Amino acid sequence: MKIRQAIHKLQSALIAKGYIYKINTYQFYSEQQNRIITGYRITEKQPYRKKNGEMSAKDVELMNSCSQVEVLKWFVGKWNEVRENETD
Repeated sequence: MKIRQAIHKLQSALIAKGYIYKINTYQFYSEQQNRIITGYRITEKQPYRKKNGEMSAKDVELMNSCSQVEVLKWFVGKWNEVRENETD
């Protein structure tokens, strides 16, 4: 199984359990490596209170990496946490 497919399956499984994590990608040019690098940012919506007292939600960054393997490990860790909390 490819890394992107594994990440998507874990993300879908977490969504089914009620945990919604978004993956945003961005690109930048690396002078050192002389190529375009893709970065991955995992976010989730979290509530906050505005200055006028109203409640709203904003995306909060949970992880930022340029490695798909690190993103996969993060999702595996979250999945394991969810499974452990279900058995408690």
